[in-house]
Amino acid sequence: MSAAAATVPLNGTWQLWRSQMAAIVWMELKKNFITKRGFWIYLLAAAPAVLVWLHTVVVIQRPDELRHDLSKDTTMLAVLFNVFLLRPALYFGCVGIFTYLFRGEVVERSLHYYFLAPVKREVLVLSKYLAGAITAITFFGLSTFMTFWGMYGHYPSYELNEFMTGGPGLSHLAAYMSITVLACIAWGAVCLWMGIRWRNPIVPSVTFLTWESINLFLPSWLRPFSVLHYLQSMTPVQGDLRGPGLILGQTADPVPGWLAVLCLLGITAGMLFLSARQLSRTEISYSSD
Repeated sequence: MSAAAATVPLNGTWQLWRSQMAAIVWMELKKNFITKRGFWIYLLAAAPAVLVWLHTVVVIQRPDELRHDLSKDTTMLAVLFNVFLLRPALYFGCVGIFTYLFRGEVVERSLHYYFLAPVKREVLVLSKYLAGAITAITFFGLSTFMTFWGMYGHYPSYELNEFMTGGPGLSHLAAYMSITVLACIAWGAVCLWMGIRWRNPIVPSVTFLTWESINLFLPSWLRPFSVLHYLQSMTPVQGDLRGPGLILGQTADPVPGWLAVLCLLGITAGMLFLSARQLSRTEISYSSD
C-alpha cells in the first residue's frame, strides 16, 4: 500500500474526530452556560469582583478618610486571590462544572445516547473536558480580571498608568490570569476524573481539597504531589504577605514558573488519560442513581 493511500483514511479519521468534538463541545457549552444548576458557580465567580468594586466605590466616596496605599492594596489582592478566589471559589467552581459533565448525564439518564453514538470514548472525554475548560476559564478568568482592576479602580489615572506600565502591574495581571487558566485546566482534569470514577464525587472532592490545603505543612518530598503547590509557586506576591496570607497565600519551596507550568500540563494530561481509561470500562447502570 502506498503512503498516499494510507494517509487518506487517517486524514478522514481525524476530520471525523474534529467534527464530532466540535458538535459535542457546542452542545456542552450550551448546557454549561445556560443552567439554573450553575447559579451558585456564577456567585462564586462574581463574589471577589463585587467585593473589591464595593471597596473601590467606598474609597471614591470618602477620599479624605481613606488613604491610597498601593503596596497595601497589592498585598490585599494577593491574599484575596489565594485565600478566596483560588480556593475555595475556583476549586469548587471546577468541582461543580467538571464532575457534573458525566455524573449529570447519569443523573438525567442520558449518558447512553453518547455511548450508542459512533463516538470513541477518548473523543467524548476530551470534548466534554474542553467544554468544561472553556466554561471555567470564561467565568473565573473574567472574575480575576475584574477583581484585579477593581482593586486599583480608585487610583488616579496617572498613578495607575505608572503602576501598570512602569511598575509590576502588567506582570501581576498576567500572572494572576495565567494561574487562573492553569487552575481551571489542571483542577478541571482532576474533577473530571473524580466525576467518572465515583458515583458521589463530593467526598473525594473535599478530601482532595484538604490534601491541597495541608500541602504547606507536609514533608518536602510530598509537596510536589499537589496542584496548588505549583499554582502558588507562580503567585507574583510571595514574601510580603502577612497574617492569613503567610499561611494560605504562599507555598513552601516554590518551583520555577516554567517548571510549574510543565508539571500542571503533565498532571492535566495524566488525569485525562485516566478519565478516558476509566470511561472505556464504564457500563451504564441507572438503577442505583
